[in-house]
Amino acid sequence: MGNPLEKGSDSVWNFHVWNEGWFVRTDLGPTYNGWQVLDATPQERSQGVFQCGPASVNAIKAGDVDRNFDMIFIFAEVNADRITWIYNNRNNTQKQNSVDTHSIGKYISTKAVGSNSRMDVTDKYKYPEGSSEERQVHQKALDKLKPNASFGATSSRNPEGEDKEPSISGKFKVTGILAVGKEVSLSLMLKNMTNDRKTVTMNMTAWTIVYNGTLVHEVWKDSATISLDPEEEIQYPVKIAYSQYERYLKADNMIRITAVCKVPDEAEVVVERDVILDNPALTLEVLEQAHVRKPVNVQMLFSNPLDQPVNNCVLLVEGSGLLRGSLKIDVPSLRPKEKSRIRFEIFPTRSGTKQLLADFSCNKFPAIKAMLPIDVSE
Repeated sequence: MGNPLEKGSDSVWNFHVWNEGWFVRTDLGPTYNGWQVLDATPQERSQGVFQCGPASVNAIKAGDVDRNFDMIFIFAEVNADRITWIYNNRNNTQKQNSVDTHSIGKYISTKAVGSNSRMDVTDKYKYPEGSSEERQVHQKALDKLKPNASFGATSSRNPEGEDKEPSISGKFKVTGILAVGKEVSLSLMLKNMTNDRKTVTMNMTAWTIVYNGTLVHEVWKDSATISLDPEEEIQYPVKIAYSQYERYLKADNMIRITAVCKVPDEAEVVVERDVILDNPALTLEVLEQAHVRKPVNVQMLFSNPLDQPVNNCVLLVEGSGLLRGSLKIDVPSLRPKEKSRIRFEIFPTRSGTKQLLADFSCNKFPAIKAMLPIDVSE
């Protein structure tokens, strides 16, 4: 019916953070020297303790998952295959629907030296997705884990074999502005890839989720049956009102839309899209030149984009070398579409470029963040 299942421990996160350290691996040999993964927020126990690494980045790229430490887990974080299963709750059966080799471990990034720009290091962890080298490494890793097992998309149909390959394709296309407070507007693009007329049944759901894949609440669903002429492509509208998702949206601002599309006697086509809604802008401005040991005026600008008031507004400000501790400011409630301008004082204690960090929260927006670099003179 298009509902994601809450059972099962597997999940795909939309980001995770770890550190790298550069050192010699006398325990493994010189091939594995260099950058090592050290995860300070590991997701599961290793040898009975929440710890992860050090794991050689060279070994991850080579698929040497039998080396120490925690190589298997980190390899999966950056280069697992994502397998979608269809569960039939009428007869309690499940079947493999599709294998996605590309979506895990994208945009592996670090901070560039000397600037806040992103440096892509995906090529340090794996060969390009879709290349023969990447598939060979993947198979090598699987062989080291389970030497006698066979892997791949061979079991993608149920045993009776009655389901043919799908004759349709689908994808979600965003057709509106993705912003908190606005209607989420998408289209399900369905295409008939054959010269025969096809009847498609679609079961669709939308759930709010958090960044680690945890489901929060269903906010929308729809079912429809449509006919597609030979080689016809249609756009089926998906509209989710703010009133439907507002109570269930978390600080990650994420909604997952899923459609299970079925042509009789053919395998299902599962179409999924995670959308992230933008928060309204929070702007910081420094109003004068900053000097060490002299108070400096800064102002925050925020505009309520909603057609309803926002209450319980709090601004938290901090910055190393700019403030001792943090500054908490209670911000007056804002009427619909009202703008807020809050001035406050900082007191720099060190010269150089310092970062001022602000976190604005209220009953409708749990965490809007802004950052402002401030050059402090002696």
